[in-house]
Amino acid sequence: MRSRIFLSILLILAGGSSLVFAFKPEDNQATSERGKLIYEQSCLFCHGADGKGDGPAGWFIGRYSAPHPRNFTSEGFKLRSTVSGSLPTDQDLFRTVTQGIPGYMPPFSGLAEEERWQVVEYLKSFNPAFKNEIREPLTIGYPPFPSSEEAIETGRTVYLTYGCVNCHGPNGKGDGKESLEDNLKDARGLRIQAADLTAPTSFKNGATARDLYRSMMTGLDGTPMPSYANQFPGKDVEAWGLVYYILSLSAERKP
Repeated sequence: MRSRIFLSILLILAGGSSLVFAFKPEDNQATSERGKLIYEQSCLFCHGADGKGDGPAGWFIGRYSAPHPRNFTSEGFKLRSTVSGSLPTDQDLFRTVTQGIPGYMPPFSGLAEEERWQVVEYLKSFNPAFKNEIREPLTIGYPPFPSSEEAIETGRTVYLTYGCVNCHGPNGKGDGKESLEDNLKDARGLRIQAADLTAPTSFKNGATARDLYRSMMTGLDGTPMPSYANQFPGKDVEAWGLVYYILSLSAERKP
């Protein structure tokens, strides 16, 4: 009890939330069984009885273009804090369940925190790899320097140099050459649209500076968006500059 109060105080001081430091219930059969009930009530319609993304609504969602409801049994997971090719951490799954995916999956923050953890525990049962794989998140700190005109200009140079413009377009609207020519496909071979970087409310993996940094470093598995972790080791000026440049694209649209 004392440690719980102490952690709550730390969260207040750090401006954090239960989303990041949520208290996870004990991993046992009762937790999984309760999670199964919640899954069947809230998730089965899209993700299917066996978690294969083939629920009744799955036939209509993403039939001809991405994204399709997540297949928990085998496919790579897009929204992670782990290295490319790895499964997400439990906290990653909890974050996605809580926040949803703008435009595609509703947030389930209306469920009690314990219920969200219970459904996370159950959906992991669809994929045996969750029991065997060590899932360590990448270290994602806070920006080491504030945004500035110089940082944004550095980011713009990185945006052009690393080819972001080819998919996201010269002004970040998702209208790059590869996107316009329908060359972007997901792991299923379905057409996928590059993100409109001027519309942060549509970002599937979050729109804060740290969210963008995480997406860049982990990539979105199963999509043409790769991890840039190998391109940016020790290059915080470039990496955070790119983050600030992307954020500036939507800031410029504000009245």
